[in-house]
Amino acid sequence: MSSIHPAVASVLNARNDATQQQVQMAVIAKGLDAQEQSGDAINALLEQAKQVQTQIANGHIDVRV
Repeated sequence: MSSIHPAVASVLNARNDATQQQVQMAVIAKGLDAQEQSGDAINALLEQAKQVQTQIANGHIDVRV
């Protein structure tokens, strides 16, 4: 049997649930940020591929180091 009053235990449980929910939302936000960065990288690679294709079609290719 717990020595904590049921009303206090209820408040503590609610705070714990809120904290867990905040942590879950932060993890989800990080995951979405990572997906967005991956999408941006893929778009950049596709744009570079498009530029190379255009250069090849024009009979030359620019090489940058």
